Amino acid sequence: MKDAGSIVSVDAGVSLDEQAHGLDWVHWLLRSVRQQCEGVVLERQETKTQMHGRWRAFVRERFERGLGSALIEAWNTAALRDAEGLVALEARWRQQLTDEESERSLLAGQLLLKRTQGARYQGALGHFRQHVDDGRADGHIGIVWPALAHLFQLSPAIMLSEYLRLEWETAVRDLNGIAQPFGQASMVKVAARVLAQVNASPPVLRRQQAG
Repeated sequence: MKDAGSIVSVDAGVSLDEQAHGLDWVHWLLRSVRQQCEGVVLERQETKTQMHGRWRAFVRERFERGLGSALIEAWNTAALRDAEGLVALEARWRQQLTDEESERSLLAGQLLLKRTQGARYQGALGHFRQHVDDGRADGHIGIVWPALAHLFQLSPAIMLSEYLRLEWETAVRDLNGIAQPFGQASMVKVAARVLAQVNASPPVLRRQQAG
């Protein structure tokens, strides 16, 4: 199990091709979210041209400036088995979203909680799930996914890439034949920039962000 403060670029044994195209078992795990959600934070798009423009704006203005680092904070907090910390981080995640975005984020998180209901040894995710059941937390995707990713020992890099892939695939659900983002807008490149930003933050700032 990776240390709570460990930020690494790839999981051991994960090829560059798998990073670029996603892990099959993660794709299966997130199937219900892709099938039932019309977007997560990024809403469903109607044209290919619109989607590519919106994607570039989303990763630059939203993901790299807040949502990505929030996901890493949640991953680290799950690594510490701090369910109370996850509840606090959920409130901060919600503050970054509009009402419509929050509704989509909540639906995605609740679908993922339902899909993993029977998993054994859930660690921090299980305690967070109990807080949701007790009404102390809502179950947003920005907390559920990082906690689940840590449970399955995905690195922060893979966790971020797979989250971005979920955003993309739900937003393009009705756009047949659209090419995935490439170059600087690709999932792997965006995830790498977020990780670099987090690693570059002074330790004191990182502790303040985590608290």
